Amino acid sequence: MDFNLFYNLKDNKSNVKAEGEAKAALDDNYLTLKVDFGDALLFSYTDIKGIVDNDYTVEIALTSNEKLTLRRLGYQYEDFLFQLFKLRNELLLKYLLMQESLLQAGFEGQYSLTSPNEQMKTGQCELRLYDTGLVILPQKADPIRSPYCYISQINKGDYKLSIIDEFANKIEISQLGVNFDPFSKALSDAYNKMITRTQENIKELIPEADPASIRKLAALMKDGRAAKRKDIELLSTEFWRRLTKKIDEANLKTEYNFLDSIAIKDQECVGQKRGLMGNLTGSYTWMLFPLREPNSNKLSNTIVMEAFNNLKDQENQNPQATTENEDTIGDEKQSENNSAATAGATYLFQLMEQKEYSQAKDEELNRKLEDFIKNINKAMIDINFRREPIYLSDDQLDSTKYVQYRFAIQNIPSLRFLRSLFIGRVMHSSPEQWKSNISSLLANTAQIFDNKEK
Repeated sequence: MDFNLFYNLKDNKSNVKAEGEAKAALDDNYLTLKVDFGDALLFSYTDIKGIVDNDYTVEIALTSNEKLTLRRLGYQYEDFLFQLFKLRNELLLKYLLMQESLLQAGFEGQYSLTSPNEQMKTGQCELRLYDTGLVILPQKADPIRSPYCYISQINKGDYKLSIIDEFANKIEISQLGVNFDPFSKALSDAYNKMITRTQENIKELIPEADPASIRKLAALMKDGRAAKRKDIELLSTEFWRRLTKKIDEANLKTEYNFLDSIAIKDQECVGQKRGLMGNLTGSYTWMLFPLREPNSNKLSNTIVMEAFNNLKDQENQNPQATTENEDTIGDEKQSENNSAATAGATYLFQLMEQKEYSQAKDEELNRKLEDFIKNINKAMIDINFRREPIYLSDDQLDSTKYVQYRFAIQNIPSLRFLRSLFIGRVMHSSPEQWKSNISSLLANTAQIFDNKEK
């Protein structure tokens, strides 16, 4: 459907570059202005930084620092604006890495979002429940994702749901009409499914654990979060022993023993996460090893992340499936001759810039480590545990197939944080080659980080 309108395109100095009457067309990817006997203007939805509508005028801020103004839409104004936001939001779901298994969709209502130090957002919306989070698609704003694992409180009353997360964000959902109870139930079911899935992963690892211990461990490790070894061992003396057994089954004993020998043991972390493709890819385990300085107990400037698939899940759920999922951490491509068939790759990060590290005291280093663990957990959840956006170089990201990752990096602060501290990765070819490559990388981390030679 075409929309008749008048357009005005200005550069960043308010100089008019083009204007006149046009027909606007909207498809899955683009807003196109078709001008009679003139050059058409094509705008990708990802070129749009913001949309403001007021008094039957639509102002669109572009990544080129241009401003596109659309008016004289007449009775088509509301329909045009609705279609523009709807189509753009569908694309942003993909580009902001929010897409995953959909549980239920089509709930329409009113939302309001109150965040610390931010202006309140409110309006009509569509509500969707995905496998790991609630997604709000506002009629006149960008998509909002609220992962279930962040939710700390849900209050229900007077046909309104109030959702509060651990970052003090508050979402209120109302005007659902006859769908209030069905949506409330679906949200509760999705949240409980996430909690149950976490408890099942832990119970499979330590079958003898009592229900109270399982619940406490699940609270630490909601939906893949990495928890500290010292906190886990306060709740279960068996968990880590069972974990090392699973590591042995994944043919990673040599690698684990090496990292464990140079790490600060009680600060090691582990999380268990189901892959984006659910039962098809099974679940995997990821670990963090905060390293110590050689011949001392001082926290070094390097954090190692390791990931591997869980053998039991693969065999029971899909014996035919490969260990490869291009988007999920722990599912790196492997050689057919690789003995560690379920292993992924090893990722290395810096805690801070080397100059800052050389002057830091133990207390500050411990604070930085706490912040890193908190931030890497948030980043992994925000990008649904995908690996490629973390390690792809700027040159690799220039490929057209990674356009969505380029957009995600620009628009997801936690992902930019993770990339800013990323040093490099080492594939699992053989234990000997892996150890040689890791040792070489560790010996040169300061130079690599300072020179950005990742």
